[in-house]
Formats: sequence, C-alpha cells, structure tokens
Amino acid sequence: MTSYRKILSSLVVMATMTIGCSQQQFGLDSQSQEFGNKIAYNTEVDVLWVIDTSSSMDKHQALLAAQVGSFVDSLNKTGLNYRIAVTTMDMSASGAKGKFLGTPAVLTASTPGLTSVLSARLQPGAGGSPVERGLEALKASVSAPLSSAGGTNENFLRPNALLAVIFLSNEDDQSASADYGAFLDTVRPPLPSGERSWVAQFMGVTPDDPTCKTSEWDQAGYSEVGLKYIALADESGGNSEAICDADLRRALTNVKSRILEILTEYKLASVPNLSTLEVYINGALVPQDAVNGWSYFASTNSIRFHGSSVPRSDASIKVNYDPAGVKE
Repeated sequence: MTSYRKILSSLVVMATMTIGCSQQQFGLDSQSQEFGNKIAYNTEVDVLWVIDTSSSMDKHQALLAAQVGSFVDSLNKTGLNYRIAVTTMDMSASGAKGKFLGTPAVLTASTPGLTSVLSARLQPGAGGSPVERGLEALKASVSAPLSSAGGTNENFLRPNALLAVIFLSNEDDQSASADYGAFLDTVRPPLPSGERSWVAQFMGVTPDDPTCKTSEWDQAGYSEVGLKYIALADESGGNSEAICDADLRRALTNVKSRILEILTEYKLASVPNLSTLEVYINGALVPQDAVNGWSYFASTNSIRFHGSSVPRSDASIKVNYDPAGVKE
C-alpha cells in the first residue's frame, strides 16, 4: 500500500530561500513549491452509504440508484483507489444493524458490473423501521464485531484511507445521544496537523429548501430537517444536499467534489505572495477558479482543486510563488 507521506523530489527553493518541511495532509505533499517529478497523492478512499429504509423513501432510493453511475465514473476518472459499502439506518431486530448489504460486502473498481451492483444495493426498500438511527448504524458498521477479523464488514477500513460517510434520509436521526464525531476520530485518528481523516455528507431535507417535504401526508406536507446529520457534516467540512432535487446528479457531484478536494488539497510550505501564485498540472497553467480551477485558502495555507481541474493521481503538479514579504 502506497503511503501518502512519501515524496521523491527534493526541496526546491523559490525566491532563493530554503523552506523547511511541513506536515503532510491527505492531499499533495507539501515539502516543495515546485515538483519536477510526478507525485502520487493519497488515492485511497473508503465510501460508506447509510440508507434510510423507512416509508416514503422508495422514490429517493430509486432516483439515487438511477444516477449514481456519474459518481462512480468520477471516482474512476480521477484514478482513485476506492472501496464502497452500503448499510441501512434500521437498527431494529430485523434490520441490518450496521451490517453491509450484499455479497461481496465491499465493492471496488474491479467488481464486475459495479454500477449495477451498487445501484441495486442503494435500493434496499422502504419497509424498514420508522425509527431512523443512521448514526448508530454507522458506529456499528465500523466497530467490533462487524469490522473485526471474520466479521461481515472486515476489510473495509484501511489505515491510510479517507473515510467518507454519506447519509440518505428524508428525516432527522433518532439515534441515542452521543458524540459521533469524537467516535469517528477514534476510528480514523486525526493527522498530526489536526486534519480529520473522515468526512460526513448528507443527502436529505435541508433548511435551505423549504419546499422539500419528508412526506405528503397532508396538503401542507410534513418536513423534518436532518439537523443531526447536517451537524456531523458541518463538523467534518462535508456537504449537505437537498434530497428533493429531481436531478440528484448535482448533489452527487457536490458530494464527490468535496471528497476529491480533500484528497487533492495541497498545503503550501510557506505563506505565498498571492499575486505571484501560479499552478500547473502536467505543464499546463491552471486558472484560479472555484468551479474548474483552484482556490487558495489562507486559513489552512492550502490550494484546493475543483471540477475539471482536479488532477489525476499520477499528475505532475507544479506550484510557483514568491513567499510573502520577499518581493513585496
């Protein structure tokens, strides 16, 4: 397994000064501002879907299943080494209780008919418990005995992989009160820099869309915002997307994009003079653009890639800049 903490190129000085090595993140190595060799960022991501199987979820499951192919295609095009598993929010005696669905329980890029298999698993039906306990199901799925050697869910979590959890529900979570963020920090410990090794994403009823209803039980409709899921997503820097969008490909694109941004985030070795910052992928200048380019984030002193500019795992990345204060 390739470590995301290795780099072959030596430290290059821009503006004739040497800059010390910094801690690396999930993204591209940050020991240099310029790379003459190809670098492999961490391509490993373990994706867990947690699906609501209560009544009224049929249409949402069907829509997701029909459009999840674009999600898989994006992972493939970027060259990610991914694993995918699916469980439900049903923690009742007859429910999945965190157990991964299907055989094999863990899907990869080499799984025959992957998109069709995943589409089928994302439609486990709407006859499950009306008590949605997605957070408890997540915890059970990555804990002993399910995740232990010989357990149904073994061989899913990898020590160097980003864990991406995606919840699909049209109601809020009803799990027992607990600090699930702290729990995930024990499963996927933070890096030395403090960066999290997991991200939560939510596709459900959001406060941004007042027309989105949980059910059409009456003329006004009933709406329950997924506040607990949203809180976990916010805690990890993940996305919350509306489940009522007739075209879920937009939501899937946003979820996928956030995963790729985390994996390919490039932390600079020194604070740059922004007017001199230039980014190249395979020798081509990349525009500073939040849609299909790159953005600079002062809070983390990092560059994030977006859209069509997200580099493949074998891309050659070059970043030129003058450190702040040198030529200003």
